[in-house]
Amino acid sequence: MMAEYDLSLVIASYVVAVLAAYTALYFGTRLNSARGSERRWWLVTGALVMGTGVWTMHFVGMRAMPMEATISFDTTMTLISWLAAVVASGVALGIIGRQQIGSGLFTGAALAMSGGIVVMHYLGMYAMRMSADPVFNAGFFALSIAIAVLASGAALGMCRKLQTMNGRSATVIQFVAALVMAAAICGMHYTGMMAMMFPAGAVPAADNGLTGEWIGIPLAVACVALIAVALVVTVMDIRARRLLEERKTRENEWVEQMAFVDSVTNLPNRSGLEQKILDTLARENSRKYSFALIYLDIANFRELSEKLDALTLNGAIREVTGVLQESLTESVFLARYSASSFFALVPDPQNADHAFMYKRLRHLDGKIKAADRAITWRVGQSMYPLTGNSSRKLIRAAMIPRDPERIGHFSGMKADPELAMPGQINS
Repeated sequence: MMAEYDLSLVIASYVVAVLAAYTALYFGTRLNSARGSERRWWLVTGALVMGTGVWTMHFVGMRAMPMEATISFDTTMTLISWLAAVVASGVALGIIGRQQIGSGLFTGAALAMSGGIVVMHYLGMYAMRMSADPVFNAGFFALSIAIAVLASGAALGMCRKLQTMNGRSATVIQFVAALVMAAAICGMHYTGMMAMMFPAGAVPAADNGLTGEWIGIPLAVACVALIAVALVVTVMDIRARRLLEERKTRENEWVEQMAFVDSVTNLPNRSGLEQKILDTLARENSRKYSFALIYLDIANFRELSEKLDALTLNGAIREVTGVLQESLTESVFLARYSASSFFALVPDPQNADHAFMYKRLRHLDGKIKAADRAITWRVGQSMYPLTGNSSRKLIRAAMIPRDPERIGHFSGMKADPELAMPGQINS
């Protein structure tokens, strides 16, 4: 009664299974992060796609093995077989989509899904309602159930694994998982067909409502159309999630940056300076690489702040920042330490390349004016490791006022154990 398999329909059944598996795996991973009505939407859609895909693959696979008699199916039993696949898929995805799941629930999900596949398959074959009862092969029957359980467990395990992944690697693994899952589904189906055979000469019941002509390629096309819509939704969701992740990343980077950046000058702030010093001190063999801190404090800042409104004062500070940046060597790190003060971190401070910079810093007084008043400066400096070996000691040492003419001269500098923090003028 059985003829050779139709290779084109076998391939079609596998393609349908791959598309259904891929889409269902993605929908299943989304359940972990979705909440409320959104979660129900992903669950229902995933169950429909998964169940309909497996169900369609089954009937396309049945058409792949042509029978001598015209194939037809009982409408009610066929619909029940579809419902069994959808419900089983929904139960399995609902369990596997939880944030926490133990081995007991995982086993229950695998058994629910495999049970639905087995019921769908054998009920779908019974739906042919032949004139003679089918003959079962116990070995193939047991093997088909084992394949269904193992395939379901593997698919759900992959689904759980994908929930912890993202990016391109997740997409690749999801596609590989869909290939494996589809191969297992097809393996169960064709093993099940060998487990349940109808005797030669058996013919379908005359009152079967569905003819085989509608159960092969037309059903596959309809199912592929459904899955195509689901894939479009998947692609749109992937794109939306990627854009959301990129936006969150940018926002987090901005927030992190703002914690280390002065809002008026866009220079690194006190935290940015301290982080820079710590990073410099953390270098391997850091004691071999000296650096200096030059402290530049606007001595008449309080007077200026009393005469200027906030907007004009900020404009003056930005002008000061510009002059300082023009005065510094390219490799120097400049930070705004407080409302009135700046720090310059100078690598290799005794390098001759910095000589002109030191000369300009010694003559900053009166170079900038605000509200017709010249800005005057209080300056200091420290050097690692001569005056300290920690950020706190180096900053405190640099804040001790010195003669501006001493800027850039580091001979004779040493650590002072009696350092006292000088009072600072803040706005």
